[in-house]
Amino acid sequence: MSGYQSLAHRYREMSIKTASPLQLIVMLYDAAICSIRDAQEQMSRRNIAARSRSINKGIRIISELQSSLNLKAGGEIAVSLSRLYDYMVRTLFRANMDQSSQALTEIETLLENLRSAWVELINQTSGAAPSPAKQIPDGDLIGIAAPSKLQPKSFNVSI
Repeated sequence: MSGYQSLAHRYREMSIKTASPLQLIVMLYDAAICSIRDAQEQMSRRNIAARSRSINKGIRIISELQSSLNLKAGGEIAVSLSRLYDYMVRTLFRANMDQSSQALTEIETLLENLRSAWVELINQTSGAAPSPAKQIPDGDLIGIAAPSKLQPKSFNVSI
């Protein structure tokens, strides 16, 4: 690893370690979107192995997002997100088999829309000086696992 790559890796690692749970979710969305874009690129190059790796990486990231949901505490929003993540995973599997760029574009759009919603939530919760009411509770926020469960080891995803 070159000096620059080592610094970039350490910076990324530190960003993950110091991120809030909501920021970690946005980072996962960023990584998933990046993976889908790479899969589209590899599809256009007809590189089957690289396309499959990128799609599988996207599936793993979406599965991680799905596993972080607390369906009991998150209510209907968490259940809906879980269904949407399930749809995305199935669509990505099908896109890989059918070599469907259109399906990849659909999933990328869904991920970008969800990412925007989480960024908006971050902006709403951190708009002013944090007050106790605005801080993320130790339990759940829209069905996300407690911050203690969202450790960087769970988000071992390279971009």
